Amino acid sequence: MADTVTAAVAAEQPAPGQRLTVADLTAYEHRYNLSHRVSGEGHVPPDQTVAEGRVAERQPWRGLQMVGSDLFVRRTYEAHARPEAPAHVSIIVLLEGRAELALGASRHTLTAGDGLLLAYDRNQSLRARHPADQRVRAVNLTLLRDSLENDPRLAGSVDPLFRSRGGGLWPVSVPYGLRLSLAEWIASAPAAPALPLMAEGLALQLVAQGLAGRGQALPGPVPAPRGRDWRLLERVREYLDEYPGEPHTLKALAGLACMSPSTLRAKFRRAYGRSVFDYLRERRLEQAHRALRDGLSVQQAANRAGYRHATNFATAFRQRYGLTPSAVR
Repeated sequence: MADTVTAAVAAEQPAPGQRLTVADLTAYEHRYNLSHRVSGEGHVPPDQTVAEGRVAERQPWRGLQMVGSDLFVRRTYEAHARPEAPAHVSIIVLLEGRAELALGASRHTLTAGDGLLLAYDRNQSLRARHPADQRVRAVNLTLLRDSLENDPRLAGSVDPLFRSRGGGLWPVSVPYGLRLSLAEWIASAPAAPALPLMAEGLALQLVAQGLAGRGQALPGPVPAPRGRDWRLLERVREYLDEYPGEPHTLKALAGLACMSPSTLRAKFRRAYGRSVFDYLRERRLEQAHRALRDGLSVQQAANRAGYRHATNFATAFRQRYGLTPSAVR
């Protein structure tokens, strides 16, 4: 459930910034050992806009990179770790929006307020997917082995993650105050004199929170379905993404997946960490949030998102975003 950190920024538009094009993603590829795939038919031209907003990059010390982003994603895109990408440990905090992460056979969906600790040892594939038509505010702190040489506290606490074969994913509980500080850091002017100190302090807090969560089990899809099952589940998920306002039934969705309703229910939860209709509810509320920001009335936004009664919509919206629908308009 989103809290007041998300609610405090939900009514705003992404901070003014530049277009992020396919060519810009290519530049990031060289810097972070990534490859990107942008949705579209055939060849996507280099000047095609993928997202708009801003990306802040800081290096508090050698071997540690902190990236904050406030983007409106126009086209779905994926980032894949290249074979030459170094082993690393990352703490990811999603302040707003949705992202999907896959480490080997483990897949997890992040929503607003979620945190995740990731240990990547180069023996598994690593992929992140960013669906279109949403605002994403996130912070990603990445530690390389070099960072351990600069602080003995890190060497003692983080090094075991580098030595764990197969890597792993662990949930991270990010306190309200830290999420608020991260949101302020993303929104700060790039030339603010205190920004380097702020980034260093936040980086240490993120490491502490990430290590505190290690050992907890991730809810959801470990291991995830593979092969044909995964393709059929993706068919259902993409259909829900495209038509969230339709009156979906489990029986009809199961037919789309060529599964029985009970099998779809179980496999969808294992793959995405939530039930079919919890996932649909999130997509509907995201669509309604966009409609409200575009100037539609509360009733119009409720209808577009598939809610027949505005009161039920208002209750679900308040639980998701921490404020009433009328406060967004």
